Amino acid sequence: MLASFTQKLKPKLASISANASDEFLRAVVDACASNVAVLDEAGVILYSSRAWQEFELESALNVGKHETALHSFETCERLGLAEGESKKRTTLSDDLRRILFGTEKEFHHGYVHPGSHQPEFLMHAARLNIPGPTFRVLMTHESLPAPQTTVSANKERLRQLFDNHNIMAWEAEGTRFTSVSDQAFRMLGYSVDKWCQKNFLSTHLHPDDRERVLASFRNKDRVNEYLDLTFRMVALDGRVVWFQSLVSFEFQEKQPLKSRGFITDISERKQAEEALRDLSGRLITAQEEERRRIARELHDDVNQRMAVLSIEIDQLGRELPGSRKALEQYRKLQLHAHEISTDIHRLSYQLHPSKLDHLGLSPAVKSLCRELSENGTLDVAFQERGVPTDLPQDITLCLFRVAQESLRNSARHSGSQTAQVLLSRVNNAIRLTVSDQGRGFDTNSDLMKKGLGFISMQERLKIVGGEIKIFSTAFRGTRIEVSVPLKKQVSSRQDPNHLASYLEPERTSGLRPTSSNNPLIELEEI
Repeated sequence: MLASFTQKLKPKLASISANASDEFLRAVVDACASNVAVLDEAGVILYSSRAWQEFELESALNVGKHETALHSFETCERLGLAEGESKKRTTLSDDLRRILFGTEKEFHHGYVHPGSHQPEFLMHAARLNIPGPTFRVLMTHESLPAPQTTVSANKERLRQLFDNHNIMAWEAEGTRFTSVSDQAFRMLGYSVDKWCQKNFLSTHLHPDDRERVLASFRNKDRVNEYLDLTFRMVALDGRVVWFQSLVSFEFQEKQPLKSRGFITDISERKQAEEALRDLSGRLITAQEEERRRIARELHDDVNQRMAVLSIEIDQLGRELPGSRKALEQYRKLQLHAHEISTDIHRLSYQLHPSKLDHLGLSPAVKSLCRELSENGTLDVAFQERGVPTDLPQDITLCLFRVAQESLRNSARHSGSQTAQVLLSRVNNAIRLTVSDQGRGFDTNSDLMKKGLGFISMQERLKIVGGEIKIFSTAFRGTRIEVSVPLKKQVSSRQDPNHLASYLEPERTSGLRPTSSNNPLIELEEI
């Protein structure tokens, strides 16, 4: 039972950050009725359940919090040795060291401690998979059950923990749930029995997520022991609910036999993400509108006035006396006027290229590459493969800005004299690749985390459902790969009544319309 408890915790802890994992693990251990303790990589007990603390007192171990457990466990001798093991005395400390030093991941043995009222006990220990350089060891003791009153109280605390964090525990065979915890009813409005009926998962998954999620469970060639899925399900009242499910698989003859894990309601988080995405989109749209207005003012007003000024300077030059000094002054004024007019034209194009509106994405990016090459800034080779001319305006503008920012970064920071730009259509997506052979950089540096250029590209791509990958190696160049899907995005503000046809027949009649703020965008499997 305790070994199963350990197995259920592993996928949850493997999927979240180290700090969040420790907080979650501490809360679960604190609410646990069993004798459970958590050690760090040095063998120090960081925190333990109340039952474990009682076990320490009764067994005269006196390990204590923040003290190494290895010395105290030297007196606990293992009962029985497996075939092939050395006949020398083996202690609980010896077994723990093998986990701490990485030679073993888990053990379950009996031990004897002469100083205890109950000298013989079973101990199970497992190394938990927590992100980062540190790790944790979970130990459970099976010979000293807590008093019944403590068990009831701790079960209630564990239930409250799951309720407060909208977490549901489940087990399944294939795609059919065999058991779910009581939180299932509160999450979707269906009884526990309903959850365990055949095809419940497939008939209540959001239609856009159904194929991906079911394929993940039916994968017979699975090699990963754990899986993290994010998907949507339809509640009894028609709401669309976002879930994150942490799954661990039980294998038999290298084939997944059963699965178990936790489902967490993350709808509020998704709503917050959608609100931030919407705000970011509005800010970027406002910025582009202002750029377009300024570009139009520069082109239609300021640049025209500069043209008139150039003509007037030219007329004035013809009326000047033939002195050398006057002619030199005239030529300088004429040259300055021409330079200012050229700079205004270039600035107008950088703010918002007119070719983007009239000719489309490929000609605009090609013109950008040619301009950089002609200016001597960077020799850019451009290739285009099958890109449609009638792309949506938001995708066109997004990819142009990403290309513009990528080439600007390459010219400023790479030290390379050449760059390559490839714009192509691959299946149902537009792909943009920008590469150079410059000095490269560390993709884990603050430049990636805090640089406004990279942040701007990421924010723009979020709006159109795109993704960006950056590959860079010191002195071997940088490659930026961008992909934007062409399929129509579903509006996050769409009324969920359109999902009624996917609900079970016996409850679609008389379904009351309900509003939903959940973003209906497709997520990839993590």
